[in-house]
Amino acid sequence: EGETCEGQLHGQGGTYTWPDGSTYKGEVYNGIPHGTGTYKCTQNSLFYSGQWHQGKRHGKGTAYYNEEKNSWYKGDWVRNNREGCGLRCYPSGNTYSGEWKTNQRHGKGTMRWLNLGQKYVGAWQDGVQYSQSNRYTGEFAQGQRHGWGTFYYAGGAIYEGEWKNNKKHGQVCFTVSWKKFREIHSMLSY
Repeated sequence: EGETCEGQLHGQGGTYTWPDGSTYKGEVYNGIPHGTGTYKCTQNSLFYSGQWHQGKRHGKGTAYYNEEKNSWYKGDWVRNNREGCGLRCYPSGNTYSGEWKTNQRHGKGTMRWLNLGQKYVGAWQDGVQYSQSNRYTGEFAQGQRHGWGTFYYAGGAIYEGEWKNNKKHGQVCFTVSWKKFREIHSMLSY
């Protein structure tokens, strides 16, 4: 439905309705979404409202990924990808605010883990935390790591657990990236 020009939907108030019930309402140019519009997909609960360019989400916009609307992204888009600056809220309540590249956290940003009461502020690369130096956050006693703390290694590994007199001690949780895990596994396989 809408204005047409030479047989193509064209203008301010175009509406597409697909057989499955999905809809697009908004500006159309030569029969494709272009300008500002809203898309609702009935198959996967995706709802997007914002700017379009030649049929792709491009510019500023907000996408909701589930019916509860507790999983969403608001920010910059480039050719259907989250790219630029934006805020992403996950169904868990965790949030990421910062830079994106090809749908992944990339650049400077802040991740907040709601249930853990933790946050990371810093660099991201290809969706994971990135640091060029080691970093410790946690308890100290007389200038040494002592008590509960987390040590972030420059290579991406994370040690979380007890410390005693600057040394790892007791129960721990040690995390490495999947890439590092495969690297270690391949070395042990020989």
